[in-house]
Amino acid sequence: MNTLIEISNPAYYVICGILSILVLVGIAMMSKVKSAARGNALSATAMGLGVIVTLLKLQVVTFPWLIAGILIGGIIGVLLYTRVKMIQMPQMVALLNGIGGGASALVGALTLFQLPESNVHFTLVTAFLAIIIGMLTLVGSLVAAGKLHRVLPQKSVVWPFHNVATSLTLVVAVFFLLIGTLNYQMPNALLYAMIGTMLFSALFGLYFSIRVGGADMPITISLLNSLSGVAGAIAGMAIGDIFLVAVGGVVGASGLLLTQIMCRAMNRSLINILIPHGKAKAPAKPATATPKAPAAPQPKQESSPIDQAVAMLRGAKRVIIVPGYGMALAQAQQEVKQLADKLARGGADVKYAIHPVAGRMPGHMNVLLAEANVDYDSLYEMEAINDQFADTDAVIVIGANDVLNPAARNAEGTPIYGMPVLNVDQAKHVIICNYDLKPGYAGVENPLYSRGEGVALCLGDAKATIDQILSGLDNSPATAQPASSSSASDPVSQAAGMLRGAKRVIIVPGYGMALAQAQQEVKQLADKLSKSGADVKYAIHPVAGRMPGHMNVLLAEANVDYDSLYEMEAINDQFANTDAVIVIGANDVLNPAARNAEGTPIYGMPVLNVDQAKQVIICNYDLKPGYAGVENPLYSRGEGVALCLGDAKATLSNLMDRLDHAESAPAAPAASSATSTATPLQSATEVLHNAKSVIIVPGYGMALAQAQQEVKQLADKLARNGAEVKYAIHPVAGRMPGHMNVLLAEANVDYDSLYEMEAINDQFANTDAVIVIGANDVLNPAARNAEGTPIYGMPVLNVDQAKQVIICNYDLKPGYAGVENPLYSRGEGVALCLGDAKATLSNLMDRLDHAESAPAAPAASSATSTATPLQSATEVLHNAKSVIIVPGYGMALAQAQQEVKQLADKLARNGAEVKYAIHPVAGRMPGHMNVLLAEANVDYDSLYEMEAINDQFVNTDAVIVIGANDVLNPAARNAEGTPIYGMPVLNVDQAKQVIICNYDLKPGYAGVENPLYSRSEGVTLLIGDAKKTLSDLIDTL
Repeated sequence: MNTLIEISNPAYYVICGILSILVLVGIAMMSKVKSAARGNALSATAMGLGVIVTLLKLQVVTFPWLIAGILIGGIIGVLLYTRVKMIQMPQMVALLNGIGGGASALVGALTLFQLPESNVHFTLVTAFLAIIIGMLTLVGSLVAAGKLHRVLPQKSVVWPFHNVATSLTLVVAVFFLLIGTLNYQMPNALLYAMIGTMLFSALFGLYFSIRVGGADMPITISLLNSLSGVAGAIAGMAIGDIFLVAVGGVVGASGLLLTQIMCRAMNRSLINILIPHGKAKAPAKPATATPKAPAAPQPKQESSPIDQAVAMLRGAKRVIIVPGYGMALAQAQQEVKQLADKLARGGADVKYAIHPVAGRMPGHMNVLLAEANVDYDSLYEMEAINDQFADTDAVIVIGANDVLNPAARNAEGTPIYGMPVLNVDQAKHVIICNYDLKPGYAGVENPLYSRGEGVALCLGDAKATIDQILSGLDNSPATAQPASSSSASDPVSQAAGMLRGAKRVIIVPGYGMALAQAQQEVKQLADKLSKSGADVKYAIHPVAGRMPGHMNVLLAEANVDYDSLYEMEAINDQFANTDAVIVIGANDVLNPAARNAEGTPIYGMPVLNVDQAKQVIICNYDLKPGYAGVENPLYSRGEGVALCLGDAKATLSNLMDRLDHAESAPAAPAASSATSTATPLQSATEVLHNAKSVIIVPGYGMALAQAQQEVKQLADKLARNGAEVKYAIHPVAGRMPGHMNVLLAEANVDYDSLYEMEAINDQFANTDAVIVIGANDVLNPAARNAEGTPIYGMPVLNVDQAKQVIICNYDLKPGYAGVENPLYSRGEGVALCLGDAKATLSNLMDRLDHAESAPAAPAASSATSTATPLQSATEVLHNAKSVIIVPGYGMALAQAQQEVKQLADKLARNGAEVKYAIHPVAGRMPGHMNVLLAEANVDYDSLYEMEAINDQFVNTDAVIVIGANDVLNPAARNAEGTPIYGMPVLNVDQAKQVIICNYDLKPGYAGVENPLYSRSEGVTLLIGDAKKTLSDLIDTL
């Protein structure tokens, strides 16, 4: 092969020496944060040059292949760089270790087929060793990555005869090494020896890594990193490449040193981690740690944990922050930095205590905090800071447990016994921002959780918790200045008051919206206001954001209609007449000081006339000046300005919640029941309950909402009630010919019930009810007489001739033709059910269910059943301390697994122990429920097979059934002759309280009635879409 460059041996050795030294210099630079990035780049560049030089020297490839390889590798690297999040870095490191090991094994295997004339036995032994160490590194790293990514169980997995099998696989691999080395002249023997070595070394890698628990994963990652270097060095010996030997030796040695340091930090033996002695068993709970104790300190707490935490931090002069893996999971490092900055501005000295094994790889916390621009000098190793905890005013723990568990000092027999921990328990005040009170990976209860005095347990998502603490600190004495009239309500309530009833609203987005990634919430708020009848516009300043069109791109990502975006020149005159302006993270672009503050960077810059509006709601992070450094007079205007400070995303969510409450509250006055006693949904329900002939008119809005399944379900429900249901299809409904037919066919709507316009138009006048699903222009009666409009003369469906019309459209805006629809304002006989069609139809079906079941409730017995099923279920769960969740195929259909997880988390935060009971044939394939729940990040250890949990139903406080029927039908025990007779079922009927979240009360696939449905006592039936039911239940809780 012609390679354009030939490198002599002396030149090659000199180049390799220089590059090896550069790698070492790069590693030395990585010991300091300021030079770490450059050191990493230097080492990587030296390695890349080393690869190129080696390939050219050995004439392995020609230049075209070399360039192609560099391009392919570069593209893969860029893809990984753009897609892998910081929280996924540990598993990324594990995978890269595995790739290094796999590459070394491949080099070793190929070397066996090109043995040299001399030193053949040395080459054979080093090649086989490269295969052994490379394969065990590859498989061990894949298992480690799987555990870190939660694809595999995070806890230690021990198989029968585990220790024996682990040792045996290594012995057999070495045996194959000897066979291959002694019989290398026999090609078949060499091939079989190579395959055997690869197989058994891979098995050894599997056996040793699968039993490592999550708490020991940082040590395992360090060891695998070391092994990848050792494998590379030995592969270098096999092929006679000195650069590979040098660099592999450096990586191997540094990885081994790091492993030893971490073992010492955890007071653990490496052998004991990889091959523990004795039987793996659940760790013993220390005598000092009383489980479930957190409930004890409740009586004293008139204030919430957040208020407690704020009180502790207010005035604190020495604060230590202890980050853990929970901070990584919640991606809360930015919020941690913001809290630290706020405390520092208040005069506090803030330090970070870093435990050597916090996180999932060495330096995990350092990397995350560096990403949030935390000063490296404020990070302290355990030895340097441990004596300071006793004198600090407050300690803030962010998602850490084992590394500060005082039980490590005296809980003999537990995995953390003897491990040095941070002396957090010596602090006077401790604020724990952990997700829940469960033990850490070591499984040892933490006595800090039950200490009570001086400990504030702020449980839940760390990001949200810190936001709440920040808001609490904002609202502390400094903010509470004017205790006058206007600030009697909080800023969010004030803002909600401004928006309630507003008919003209302008939204002003800025770079703060981009930082908070709040565009989706902005769109949701705008939609909510539109549904209430407001005309919402967006004012876009030319330099808002960090590049031209920045705001447009973000809002387009949230599906904001481009026609509602207005440039400054087009909208500036409208501010004076608008009812309310909402500012989202913008400052300089609306600062009125730009008009008269001579000498400032923004003087003379055209700005948005926000200050001319009567009511302004500012959703900015704080009151600091913008990039120009000019104070904004709007912030101190007072009258007509609501300052909703903090994270824009959270602020907007709170604002929408307040608006929801505001919408539901006015419905209470019983005095005004004359005119509008029924909501549109109630009116629609009443119309459909008695209808005998119904026509459904689908449009493009149905396609957008993907509501065809709900349309079919509603039609089926009406048909079961005795109604004749037809579908009216306009030729141009949708975005292509036959669009509606295809969607309805997808939902298994019978083709014979679809009618073309000509065939059905005369029937509208005599039908009892028409349901419009996301259609407008195709039924707009203005097409008959609105001359000069795009739809004039177009044949339309005669929906306006029907006596009763139910319109399930997203809003009241005109269709694509831009022509107002008179049906929207007809009033009599028209029910406007606005919003997402899918949700509207679900609500409508729920109301129909209630309407059907209403007769069963005798008016006399209002004493006993005053509570709705939802209220009954809430009451049961509110007091439950043990809960079993039973998922079924209905959960899969409703795609409700995320809501199931949210409900379980809420119950766990309330102190309940939550388990999942998995029937072997729940779902449509083996493991169906496990896969869905894993997708929602349900901990695998909380899933129980039927045999393991069946005896626990009788003693549990509550069972929640999610879309399951046959698998818990007690009729299986005695209903002879039925398909389920004799089938083992979950003992749900033995529970005292059962909450059934099924779609309806029909029998399951076996067709056998379920006696649980009629038990009444202790059974609550929450019928309807499981996703919505669970959401309602979570809200009510």
